[in-house]
Amino acid sequence: MATERSSLLERRRQSNYNSLQDFPALPSGDDIQAIHNTSAPPTFVSPGYPSTPSLRDDRHHSRFKLFNKRLGSYDEDRQGLLKENTGLRVWYESYSTIDWIHEIIKEGVRVRKLREAPGWRGRWDKAKDASQAWILVILTGATVAFIAWFIDVVQEWMSDLKQGYCTTNWRYNSKFCCWGKEGASCPDWRTWPEVFNTQSESSSYHSAMFMYTAIGLLLSLIAALMVVFSAEKVVTRAPPPKAVSKPTTPTFANSKLEDIEPPKPQTKIAYYSAGSGIPEVKVILAGFVIKGFLGIKTLFVKSVGMIFSTSSGLNCGKEGPFVHFACSVANIFCRMFDKYNKNESKRREVLSASAAAGVAVAFGAPIGGVLFSLEEIMDPFGTGKIVLFQVSYDKEYHLFELVPFLLCGAFAGFFGAFVSYFNIKYQHLRKNSFIGKYPISEVLAIMLITAITSYWNPFARMGLNEFVMNLFSECSPNNDNGGLCADDVSEIPRLLYLLLTTLVIKMCLTMVTFGCRVPGGIFLPGLIVGAVTGRIIGLVMQYLTVVYPNAWPFTACAEDFATRGECVIPGVYAMVGAAASLTGVTRTTVSLVVIMFELTYSLTYAVPIMIAVMVAKWVADAMFIEGIYDLLIDLQLYPYLDARKEYVHTHTIQDLTENNHATIDIDQLNTVGKLYDKLEDIASMGYSEDGGFPILSNNGKYLEGYIASTELSHALNQLCRYFDNSPYPMTEQECRDVPCYFRRSDQDNGVVIDSADNPVLCLLPSNPSIQTIDSERQERQPLNDFSIYVDQAPLTINLNASMELLMEMFVKLGARYVCLTNSSGKYLGVIHKRTLLAYLKQLEEDE
Repeated sequence: MATERSSLLERRRQSNYNSLQDFPALPSGDDIQAIHNTSAPPTFVSPGYPSTPSLRDDRHHSRFKLFNKRLGSYDEDRQGLLKENTGLRVWYESYSTIDWIHEIIKEGVRVRKLREAPGWRGRWDKAKDASQAWILVILTGATVAFIAWFIDVVQEWMSDLKQGYCTTNWRYNSKFCCWGKEGASCPDWRTWPEVFNTQSESSSYHSAMFMYTAIGLLLSLIAALMVVFSAEKVVTRAPPPKAVSKPTTPTFANSKLEDIEPPKPQTKIAYYSAGSGIPEVKVILAGFVIKGFLGIKTLFVKSVGMIFSTSSGLNCGKEGPFVHFACSVANIFCRMFDKYNKNESKRREVLSASAAAGVAVAFGAPIGGVLFSLEEIMDPFGTGKIVLFQVSYDKEYHLFELVPFLLCGAFAGFFGAFVSYFNIKYQHLRKNSFIGKYPISEVLAIMLITAITSYWNPFARMGLNEFVMNLFSECSPNNDNGGLCADDVSEIPRLLYLLLTTLVIKMCLTMVTFGCRVPGGIFLPGLIVGAVTGRIIGLVMQYLTVVYPNAWPFTACAEDFATRGECVIPGVYAMVGAAASLTGVTRTTVSLVVIMFELTYSLTYAVPIMIAVMVAKWVADAMFIEGIYDLLIDLQLYPYLDARKEYVHTHTIQDLTENNHATIDIDQLNTVGKLYDKLEDIASMGYSEDGGFPILSNNGKYLEGYIASTELSHALNQLCRYFDNSPYPMTEQECRDVPCYFRRSDQDNGVVIDSADNPVLCLLPSNPSIQTIDSERQERQPLNDFSIYVDQAPLTINLNASMELLMEMFVKLGARYVCLTNSSGKYLGVIHKRTLLAYLKQLEEDE
């Protein structure tokens, strides 16, 4: 085989290539096998122009440059990065983790080169660079504001279709159709019983319920179809056995690879447009890569599908999806500038700002001024206000009301955590049973159950936004808040019954609805659970103060009764309970209090809200620590490392070290076939997406560098593609026998220099001049020289270091791996981020 390969390369050299000076003869197979010092590689293969994959890809995608985020090379300043000894990177694969350290170094090289640019051209480049962030923020804010306005307007109109339509203008919902006729009859708005000309009260009820259910089923069906048919198939690996993924004994890392059953690849359906998207956004901001999740298709399906799902009557909100599509908008606009498109760290800075913009536009309360144009130019909610649920409470609370406020926090926090717990239980059931195989049928079944259980109760069938507004509002003679106000104390028991049944219905529906295959979040349903709880407690307090006005401590209400006619405002309790419930669901505290202030534009009851939120946090944490989004991250098995958690470590660094992890010894012959076999080995261990190989020397004793599996796979594929497209293509076995090299002998340009002691065979294009050959040879890297992809300064840690130091390296530096060495610098093994996460998960389960 070696003789045939030598003959093939000799024919190429004689017929299609020129020699640089005097080409040395190709070593025989026995000579290649005997090579040990690869610092002087005997054979290099240089790429020709037509077969360079990057050039071919550029021609194919040039007309779609604005929308193609993977155009050209990921690292363009090759020489600058090689001087930093960090190596080059290729585009990250899906379900991998970005290299934060490399991205920071890459940005530093870019900024340094930009500052060194002289003259007016340099000043102009600096000005353009500084303006890019502002351009992205303005474009993202304006686009998100417009999409949110469109969704709100269409959603309100489509939601009212379940009740009737406007005869004067089909584009008007019930509010605008009857504008100026509040409290009076509105002949312009025709309900479905009026359309069907029903006579009896029973037939009117059933015809209205039928249309409510039918239109709800139709809208939910459209939303589910959009999500299901936009789903993507992704190949993942099943979770590895517990002995591998969850180290329970100090000897787990020393087990032999042959004794471990490798995780099997499996194909699953990824519904990127379903749910809220906040868990995925959270892990993406932490450095995880999910290709397509923030793309154009997902943006369209999420935005349009959200209109249908929230209008159908399903118990889901649009606040979480707002965060998702805001990040999608920012991600798409990042493709305009290489500064953000080709640096994942800089891209996540913009995504963080867009996530805040999504929260702001969801409630019409801009945070940090990101949506300044929304406030000044647009009126997104048709109310003339910039907040979604504006209330005005100027009455001070009494000291005895702090006790029911505490009860609001305790009960609402408990109910929020209760809903989260059983929602995750149901999502586990959906994932591991036949329910997950029929997503459209599940959505239709949930919609049917929602209509049957909710329609009889006027509060349960009310739209979510309208219901929250009525719960928060103060009763007045001109507005009974949708029937929530009691004109007499005798009506309070009936209201309590309706609200209690509404609470049970909303809690049960939220448990099964959130996570089904339609766009929708849990923010507003969770808020409603707490608001109903608070309204119930408020009505109870109102009943007690009216029936027992002379009892202690209600005697303090005498002045209020004389001046206002009431002492307790149930809407205040609803506002306090809403904040507490969201704390129980998401475990957020300070940011949630600020959102509630911006949401209602009311600061009078700041202290009760903060007290209730803290009590809710304590109660929910007593049940379990994680919020709903952290539980969803665990459910999806995303490699997310939470920096806020504290652990009591029971293992040492050596216990987590993988001593049998595949490595590359640069003192031995590394052929294409052997390297492909090593890639298959780490893929069988579950590290195909973001694994890699330590580069060792001196018979595997000392660490020289590290190469990621994605870079190695890219380099091998590029090399084999060159041979496939060459005039004399190799056989598969001949391609597998081609040697590859990882050591750089020249730190300036990374190219091995030809000499009498170092014979290097470069295959160059035919018939160029000698000067052209010399120039090209210095600039173009041989394809089988993989040293440009090697990180010459890998992260290492001493075996005597503490687990706390290891945690800091993964958390603060965003490391994907850490190599373990002893005091003399000898390589001992590698600790991967996935191994650390499995260990931390085991610690949580053992607590």
